[in-house]
Amino acid sequence: MSDKQLIDRVLSGDTQAFRDLYHLHSTSAWNMAMYVCANETLAKDAVQNSFTSVFKYLSSFRFDSSFKTWLLRIVHNESCRIMKQETKYQWTEYEEELKDWRDITFEAEVPINSKELKHEIANVLVKMKHVEALVLKLFYLEEMSMKEITEIMNCTLGNVKVLLYRARKSFKTWIESSNLAEYNERG
Repeated sequence: MSDKQLIDRVLSGDTQAFRDLYHLHSTSAWNMAMYVCANETLAKDAVQNSFTSVFKYLSSFRFDSSFKTWLLRIVHNESCRIMKQETKYQWTEYEEELKDWRDITFEAEVPINSKELKHEIANVLVKMKHVEALVLKLFYLEEMSMKEITEIMNCTLGNVKVLLYRARKSFKTWIESSNLAEYNERG
């Protein structure tokens, strides 16, 4: 059943349809919350609050974008709100990264196949700036388009392109200083 059909059923009072919608998108919502919060307890709160908001405001969803994009924007915003309450988190850096970037073009990357490689990549992503790791995760792991990322992160296409460019550059630097350089030489 499509998202549109499930949403129509939810709006007509079918609570099972909302459970189906939840089960269909809960993994993506959880991943987004973990990308932002990097803490299971906070991520659970973000996902729960987000789905509560989705239920409350589902009638205002206009299908201008996919339901998943709309949902992930809500999860991203809720995760950011929760993280802003955490004093140990550096939000000024994150907000500064989203401002005033130029438009840049770049090449596509190679798909990830090996479990060992995925583990090493995860280790590198943890060491990177939060906003750079987030845009890499959305683009490569969630396979979202740049347009969808702009909607989720509430920034321009130029910002996303620059973020992705910088993130790739930063990622490359981390690769060269990690076990991934050895993996690449073996590959």
